[in-house]
Amino acid sequence: MSQAKNEKKMFIIDEDFDRGALRSFAFGLNTKPLLAIQRIMQALLPVSTPLELQPDERFEFFDAENNANILLLLEGTGVVCHDENNMAITTLFSPSVLGLIDGYSTFYDVEARPKHFFSAETHCTCQLVPLAKFVEIIDEQNLWHDIARILAHRLLVMAIREKEFIGVESFIMIRTLILELGSYPEEYREQINVLNFIQRRTNLSRSGILYVLSELRKGEYISVHRGVLKGINKRIPIDF
Repeated sequence: MSQAKNEKKMFIIDEDFDRGALRSFAFGLNTKPLLAIQRIMQALLPVSTPLELQPDERFEFFDAENNANILLLLEGTGVVCHDENNMAITTLFSPSVLGLIDGYSTFYDVEARPKHFFSAETHCTCQLVPLAKFVEIIDEQNLWHDIARILAHRLLVMAIREKEFIGVESFIMIRTLILELGSYPEEYREQINVLNFIQRRTNLSRSGILYVLSELRKGEYISVHRGVLKGINKRIPIDF
């Protein structure tokens, strides 16, 4: 890899050229129900406890006594993953409310309920709320409509994302995720390993991802230093 001082820090993400590739990512950011999230956080912060997560640190929504918790993400970004296979199902940026589905299935004692965890991709500043206290406050302040808006938005983003990746060639998936990572704020992107970022969102092998990244670097389409995406220097072709 080239030295950092010689690398270009530029990102070529042409809106017309790459609109389709970034559809779910852009939709998720542009339609996020921020007012609903703010009302939920304002109600819950007084009864929450602080929690800091480092990059790649894993947070389980259930504690050692199998009690469920709601996580308020105040700063940072990460992914919610399936517990059984570690696959990412959705990316979340601050501010966000996490653990709603796991909490719901626990509260209503759903049999064979799915389990998920949150994997921090950057340093994350969070607040933790026990599920029982969460339900109590949401009931008291009649905030279930806001919870429904948050869940509906998240499910819609996941549905769009799934459609984008079904039956798609591996290179297109890698290309899409490189463009997505290139759209992240620099302070976040600098904390993320591009290989790990792609692998946890796909079923692709590390060797296959590394090969594509290496070829894109050789073609000077991207700049990578110590695993961090430093630049998208020119349009990445759709055919590879």
